[in-house]
Amino acid sequence: MKSDDENLFSFEKPEETPTSGVSITGAHRVGEVESDLDESQAPPASESSFTMPHWTDEPTGVVPAVLQADTSSSDDPWSSVPAPSWREESGDWVAEEEVFDMGMLSEEQPPTTQHESAPISEPQPWDFDFSTPLVAEHTEAPEADTAAKPWDFDDLDDLVAGAVLSTSVPADAEEETPRAGFERERPTRRRPMRPNRPEGEGVKSQDRNMLTAAITGAVIFALVLVTFDIGTVLAMALVLVVVTLASAETYAAFRRGGQHPATLLGLVATVGLLLGVYNFGAQGFALAAVLLFAFTGLWFLSGVEKADPLTGMSSTMLIFVWVSTSGAFAALLLNPNEFPNRHGLAYLLAAIVATAVYDTSCLFIGRAIGKRPLSSISPKKTWEGLIGGSITVVLFCAIVIPLMHPWTESAGIVLGFVVMIVAPLGDLTESLIKRSLNLKDMGKLLPGHGGMLDRIDGLLFVLPATYFLVRAFHLG
Repeated sequence: MKSDDENLFSFEKPEETPTSGVSITGAHRVGEVESDLDESQAPPASESSFTMPHWTDEPTGVVPAVLQADTSSSDDPWSSVPAPSWREESGDWVAEEEVFDMGMLSEEQPPTTQHESAPISEPQPWDFDFSTPLVAEHTEAPEADTAAKPWDFDDLDDLVAGAVLSTSVPADAEEETPRAGFERERPTRRRPMRPNRPEGEGVKSQDRNMLTAAITGAVIFALVLVTFDIGTVLAMALVLVVVTLASAETYAAFRRGGQHPATLLGLVATVGLLLGVYNFGAQGFALAAVLLFAFTGLWFLSGVEKADPLTGMSSTMLIFVWVSTSGAFAALLLNPNEFPNRHGLAYLLAAIVATAVYDTSCLFIGRAIGKRPLSSISPKKTWEGLIGGSITVVLFCAIVIPLMHPWTESAGIVLGFVVMIVAPLGDLTESLIKRSLNLKDMGKLLPGHGGMLDRIDGLLFVLPATYFLVRAFHLG
């Protein structure tokens, strides 16, 4: 009995049993010549085969026929193709490369190498031209364009706020020398954030507008004083011209804004209203309004104005009530039957002067200390200007208006408070309508003021209030 160690390292050759394996045709043992083999043992050429031994058998020395150097019979169609050769030494690798010719596979196509390919008519995304060097050859740089471009910015401030204009650099300016590391020195000149203009030009322009407005206002005020001093009839003529011009500007402004009021009917009604109120008193208001409404309906019914009747009639009556009816209270104050002995001139002049004082004081005080806008409708008007103008007009009416007979001190103070309340309402109402019409001014008749309505917008609300104030104090 063998020990465990002997069993562990002993190896018994398995019994030779016929196994099925891979047969290699034409194999023979190394060192043997076919002539030395027994003819009885040599299998026929067509039936010669060799069964591979078990992997545990001793080497047999059989060499596959593919490694033999002998050639096949001439009957083989592949006899012209050289057989593979077994190479073991370094000299065995010296082979004739021209032995195998690809041309025998196809007689139509010329032989090609591994790196050659047919030309492609169109460039393909996977094609790369390696003939062009990756690093361009050094060539002389073209002359730099020294003109500043809108997209050039010196720093972030110019990028944010200075992109409006670009400043040109003279053509003969010296080219900046780049520092080490291809860094260019930043120019010291900064581009302006707004167009260049002489210092103080904006202030001078505003002063020039204020000067023009002041001159225009002084001329109007002088004309009013001279006219009122002459008499009631001439004052009435001035009122008729002013109110009619204001109405005509408003009708034209509404048409520019896309509305279609009956302009001709409105102007005729305005003139008739002023003359009727001056001669017949307050009863002319109702008569003029009814007649205008009726004829406006006929105007659109007959097709004289080819527009929407609702918007056309509404805009016509709105202008009549706003401008013509409010302005007609000036004619009512001048009515000699209502206020004899030229007292109506004093009442109307007080209303005009008080409104002018309020507007002027609001303007200058607002420009001086105004910071908080009064309304988004008119952002130029400020609370500081409103308060300053209100205090100024109350003091003015309390001191100056009582000097105008038959005004009293108490009536003058009340007039100051009335103007303080209703005058800004007239200004904001016109601003609201102009914003709705997308207009800046109603007209351009008065330099520095805009149109006639822009000058008397606050006065249109003061005139009715003054008339009822006079009636309330029994000043007539």
